Amino acid sequence: MIAILAHLATDHSLATIFAALIICLAAGWLVTSLRNRAAASVGAVRLRWLAGTAFVAGLGVWTTHFMAMMGYRPDLPLGYGAGITTASAVIGVLAVGLPLAATAVVRSTAARAGLGAMAGLGIGAMHQTGMAALSGCLQSQDAGATVAAYGLGAVFMAIGCGSLRTASSPARFCAAFTLAVCSAHFVSIAGTTLAPLPDIAGVGNDSVALSIFTAVGAAVLLIGALMTVLAARRFDAQADAHTAILATALHNMSNGLIFIERTGKLGLFNERFVEMFGLSGRGLRLGMTSDEVIDVVSSAAGWNADQRKWAGGRIEERLQTTKFDPVDYVLPNGRIVEIESNLVAGGGTVITYNDVTEERVARAEISELAYHDPLTGLPNRLAFRERKIALIAGDKPFHLLLIDLDRFKAVNDTFGHGVGDELLVQVGRRVVATVGENGFTARLGGDEIGVFVYGSADEASQIAEGVVDAVSKPFILGGFTVSVGCSIGLCSGEGIDSHDVLMQCADVALYDAKHQGKGRVAAYRNGMLEAATERHKLEADLRQAMSLNQFHLAYQPVMELDKDEIVGYEALLRWEHPERGMVPPASFIPLAEETGLIGEIGRWVLEEACGEAASWPNERHVAVNVSAVQFRSPLLLSHLTASLAKSGLPARRLEVELTETALVEDGPKIASVLADIRRLGVKVAMDDFGTGYSSLAHLCEFPLDRIKIDRSFVVAAEENSRAHGVVMAVVALGRHIGVPTLAEGVETKEQLELLRNLGCEAVQGYLIGKPARLRGDDPRSREPLRATA
Repeated sequence: MIAILAHLATDHSLATIFAALIICLAAGWLVTSLRNRAAASVGAVRLRWLAGTAFVAGLGVWTTHFMAMMGYRPDLPLGYGAGITTASAVIGVLAVGLPLAATAVVRSTAARAGLGAMAGLGIGAMHQTGMAALSGCLQSQDAGATVAAYGLGAVFMAIGCGSLRTASSPARFCAAFTLAVCSAHFVSIAGTTLAPLPDIAGVGNDSVALSIFTAVGAAVLLIGALMTVLAARRFDAQADAHTAILATALHNMSNGLIFIERTGKLGLFNERFVEMFGLSGRGLRLGMTSDEVIDVVSSAAGWNADQRKWAGGRIEERLQTTKFDPVDYVLPNGRIVEIESNLVAGGGTVITYNDVTEERVARAEISELAYHDPLTGLPNRLAFRERKIALIAGDKPFHLLLIDLDRFKAVNDTFGHGVGDELLVQVGRRVVATVGENGFTARLGGDEIGVFVYGSADEASQIAEGVVDAVSKPFILGGFTVSVGCSIGLCSGEGIDSHDVLMQCADVALYDAKHQGKGRVAAYRNGMLEAATERHKLEADLRQAMSLNQFHLAYQPVMELDKDEIVGYEALLRWEHPERGMVPPASFIPLAEETGLIGEIGRWVLEEACGEAASWPNERHVAVNVSAVQFRSPLLLSHLTASLAKSGLPARRLEVELTETALVEDGPKIASVLADIRRLGVKVAMDDFGTGYSSLAHLCEFPLDRIKIDRSFVVAAEENSRAHGVVMAVVALGRHIGVPTLAEGVETKEQLELLRNLGCEAVQGYLIGKPARLRGDDPRSREPLRATA
């Protein structure tokens, strides 16, 4: 070190060294200012600041070097090559300026230190290039000194750049920058030996040019420094104004706010934060550590040790995590604040506290309305659907109970909707009490309730049976005692990956429970859904059958035994489907009754049968089956009247057949309808006597014109004495009360003779004639084909 200082004193002009030092310090200060502006800017503005930083840094190193070289070895007539000198300036900008500018856009300390080391090596490269520009002497350099120069420049610049922040103080960097430039220059110079050359000419001009270059560089640096100072003062004034505005806005904003610096100290807070946490007079001040802030806040809020630890951990996370989801916190006064944090460029985080009490209350109310039934308070269809999707996606075993009340409509119609609503409320309570915590109960709409039961099939069945039992007990509603029941469709969620399929299976099981007689539980079985799908397809086809002319009537003859003469025909509905073929009546008639299609189909049958019978000879009558659904319809009489009027068929030639099932509901009402039918002149027959809800009272109450003995008794009468006795008793009963009897299903001559001997008035069956369509289009021969007895 002493040798280097002695070398400096011997080979350099101290005035130029001092000037170079001033230029280097000015350059370091200017580079720091420009670099800080670049770090705080974005976009195109940042690019301009970065370019200025690179230019000033490179030119500052170059000017320092050549200012020092101007006073080096005044005893020698040294010159400098203009081209290499210019190249050294370019190297200074590229190899030193660009790495230093890049430190403004990287956040890692290690990365900044690495860029500083690159800039330090660039200082050595610039120095070596500048030395190569020397002319008028012989030059030799010590390799060790050169390596040491590069190394010292890299180390000092790595230290200086590693200490940089977004808004760094220039002192530390200026010192590191000056040490890096000076050590690289003077250590390299100490290892350089110059020897004069004889007869050197033309050096002065190069020296003058170098002086001009150096003076220009120094002027640029000084002017740049001055402009930067002025700009900085202007910006500082603007910043002060902005700070005042910001402070006013900060302390009057509705949100609480604090700023925690990268070091974990409190850098900023506003009055709203103080008010929210009740900290007035509790000594909150800038510069407090985050732990001290938590101590102040926790003392005001009455936190325990675990809560303090939790809050401290959250602040540490917010200082380190780039993305942190907002969280809600309930203040001691019950208000709810949403806590949100955002990292600040250069370090630290801003934490805001937004009072969201009204919003959260409104959200809770909306959620309550969105996910709960306003009448019963149970979860609604939407909540049920979300739970269903979650259960299907999970691996927890569950079963679905689909509950539908029996006789609920009767309660509404009898007692009014107010009582019906109260009934639903009490039913919901009983279901919830029965299901308990091992399930989820929701009202799906109307009188339908859905329940998810967690556990095995046995547990689900027990709960389902418990619900049926609970709902079957009487309800006391506003002074009324109401009894209803419920039917339940049960379906396991195992193996089902679609919430729609799950509902379909439970719905099919519920339909089966209703179909079995209500007040019971039916579990879904494999194939039920396919059967239901087929039923829906059949229903769809049935709705189009009439418009596509797929229905026709077949007529089966009725023979009067005392004359052995055909006296009429029974019209039987047939459906000939283009793909299914002949669809049995037992398959589509119940479906037509359930769907309400039977009314329109029955009207068509009456019109068609009356129209055909009008052309038959010998006063032959036509018998038409009327279902229980048709019989209960107020349109039946109008259909009968319209069919007779349209066809011109005398009413005495039309006979309607009713099953016993249709006659068991409201006795007086049924008798009234039957009387109205007979007043039209239409005859009435009781079909399938003995197989339904048989009662001798029916024969006394209802005006009948014929009793039809079911074919099951006729077929068995020859071999079964009891069946024989039933047929004999019915024939005798009819004869005594004056109502003719007709036996169905006669297929053998022996059966025919038996019935003749018993005194039966009329018969029909395959022996007499099979059901058949009309013979042809000739109106004179529009009598059905028949077999001869």
